[in-house]
Amino acid sequence: MRFDWATFAFQIVNVAALLALLRHFLFRPVAAIIAERQARSDALIAEAEAARAAAAQAAEAARAEAAAVAAQRRELLEKAQAEAAAQRAGALAAARREAEALLAEAREASETLRRDAGAEAMARARDLGLAIAARLMRSLPEDRAVAGYAARLAGALDAMAPEARAALLAGGALRLVAPRPLSEAERAEARAALAPFGLDDPAVETDPALIAGLELRSDNGALRNALRHDLDRIAQTLAAGGDDADPS
Repeated sequence: MRFDWATFAFQIVNVAALLALLRHFLFRPVAAIIAERQARSDALIAEAEAARAAAAQAAEAARAEAAAVAAQRRELLEKAQAEAAAQRAGALAAARREAEALLAEAREASETLRRDAGAEAMARARDLGLAIAARLMRSLPEDRAVAGYAARLAGALDAMAPEARAALLAGGALRLVAPRPLSEAERAEARAALAPFGLDDPAVETDPALIAGLELRSDNGALRNALRHDLDRIAQTLAAGGDDADPS
């Protein structure tokens, strides 16, 4: 059998032509399509990365802004609370000074009338002074009726003789007496002040005649700690012609 070089050469030419055609009409377009898709994919990935970075920056900015707003809100709230506390303290101090001034004026007037017109005129002046003081305290905001009296009651209870204190606390129907129903905050303040004496949550009784204050009462007696009691002591001193009417 003889090898045909012409046929072989012709087949090589055919294969080369086919490869050239495939390269021109198939490989190049496919490669171009692949490159274009790769470019699109890279662009999409880059865009997604940029969007993620932007979202992270936006989230960080939002967190920073929220923290700044929260800090500003806390600062404003603390400032408002401090101003409100200062106003309450100032109003209470002014009211007490005014009440003390009125009581002093009433005492002075009663002493003058007692000297000039006798016991009847003095008694009228005394009653007038008591009425003025009671009306003044009732015209103040409700929280003034009990503000500060829980600590004062605890101090008075601590100052009692141990036997007298034990007898009072051991008496039946032990209750805390206030001039009006107490708020939850006022009850909590009273509980905290009386807790060292074993009084976790005493019953609360309302007695408007106190005008202002907090008292402890039981079947064995009472610990007076109210404006009504202070005014009564002053009135008794004035009626007896005493020179010292310290209500403490």
